[in-house]
Amino acid sequence: MFSTFTTGIDGLDAILGGGVRFPTDSAAFMFITGETGAGKTLLGLELLTRAWWNDDEGGRTFLFYSIEQSPKDLHKKLAQDFGNFFGAPNPIEMVEGESPHKMAFDTEAKNGGSNRLILTQAAPAGSGMSEQRGFKVDLDWIKTEISNYLRAQDIGMVCMDNVGLLLNDLDYYDKRAALVNTRHELLRNKIHSIFILEEPIGKSPHFPTPEELSTDIMLNLSFEDIGNFKSRIFEIQKARHQYYYRGKHQFSIAGRDLNRELYLGARGERGPGVHIYPSVAAQLSIVRDSSKLQVPPRGKDPIPFTTKELAEAFDEGEGPVRLSSTVILAEPGTRYTIFALRFLAEGVKLGEQGLLVSTKEDEDAVHRICLQSDMLENLTEGEEFTELFRLLYLHPEFLSAGKFLSDIQRMIAPGPDGDSPIERLAFDNVFQLHRRFPLLTGQSFLIPALLDLLRYREVTPLFVDLVPQSEGQLQVDPSLYLSTFDNVIHLFLRDEEERIRPYARILKSVGNEYIRRPFPIA
Repeated sequence: MFSTFTTGIDGLDAILGGGVRFPTDSAAFMFITGETGAGKTLLGLELLTRAWWNDDEGGRTFLFYSIEQSPKDLHKKLAQDFGNFFGAPNPIEMVEGESPHKMAFDTEAKNGGSNRLILTQAAPAGSGMSEQRGFKVDLDWIKTEISNYLRAQDIGMVCMDNVGLLLNDLDYYDKRAALVNTRHELLRNKIHSIFILEEPIGKSPHFPTPEELSTDIMLNLSFEDIGNFKSRIFEIQKARHQYYYRGKHQFSIAGRDLNRELYLGARGERGPGVHIYPSVAAQLSIVRDSSKLQVPPRGKDPIPFTTKELAEAFDEGEGPVRLSSTVILAEPGTRYTIFALRFLAEGVKLGEQGLLVSTKEDEDAVHRICLQSDMLENLTEGEEFTELFRLLYLHPEFLSAGKFLSDIQRMIAPGPDGDSPIERLAFDNVFQLHRRFPLLTGQSFLIPALLDLLRYREVTPLFVDLVPQSEGQLQVDPSLYLSTFDNVIHLFLRDEEERIRPYARILKSVGNEYIRRPFPIA
């Protein structure tokens, strides 16, 4: 039998299929490896402190051993940059101690007991470090101290930072034996453990490292150059007892004082600490697995769409249905934003929650557009938007495709205050999206993936893309749109007797009969 504990870190539990899985009569043993400065220590510290103040049992100790950083420095990092220990819900009390190399903190457990966190600086024996900087220890010394702590109360988790410095004087086989023996001893006492290690130098791709052979879960943090931007990369290299979503995923580290009023972007985190964003492929797999591959069925009856003229272009009783996807190929000057807003306004009439995602119009501009059109009056209430209409203006950002899709899914989900989930989404517009989001360069799969995710989330989407002006003759290859969307509509301008009028033409509509010729629209 297996048990699972959740980490509480955005994205990590999703990639692990719910959390860290371990045998019920044992515990989890994890290695965090990676490049210098990638965030290994912070991830290990966050995993430990979240486990500490989320622990239900009470009366347990959580230990963090650091080779390089003093307890005071670690405490300042937690308190000043990341709130009170990553937003711990219960009061935290510092315990007075005599050693300058140790700091202890108590917090109430959910059952009313008390859990203790102890930060220790340990200088490795034989390193030549001054006695003033910490205890001179090795791995056996730490194991002995853990045994002493066990005599007082149970230990929930142990994290050892930069454990490689404790094993420098050992060869490959002795290092492997030391790690395996430590693992067996910790697991025998049912202690979850995290060892943090700098990326081994000269690692052979054909010869596993001692750390890889001795651990249950191996997490790797690194950097990847994308253009002139260095992106943080997270990868699960091994997970012995569970299925996990493979591949490279982006992650970020957020501080306490970031502006989280923004819904999308590098500043739009839900809280301080580490945030992991599953890759596009992983997000598709996660949503499909969670739904057991049961795709929500499209509707059977046509939905109120946009203009009266467009509805009349379909045979009676036919037209775009619920959960069908639509793209508007709009030429310059066709006022396509109003077209997208009318799609949402028709949903508001039915009591549906709508979201406009805009890459060009901010809140003030959209509000003015709504006030100038009688057809959009139900989107506003005085100086505010109606509760059934939400707007997201996309600021230019250096963010990955994984974060882009993660944030979109967050926005369409029910809000923490009980907001209704989004039922209609209009994206205005997706033309050269990588110019606002440089890290999306080459992400041609992004839009099809987003459409699939919206279908699973039961959202009816309408996208706007720009095409060259041509007075009705489409100047782009429509095959990509025809193979991706259920409904494809061309919006253009035509010069009629010294008057320029907007026209539309339906290029595709799955399961519907429609007129093939262009027709004028209001």
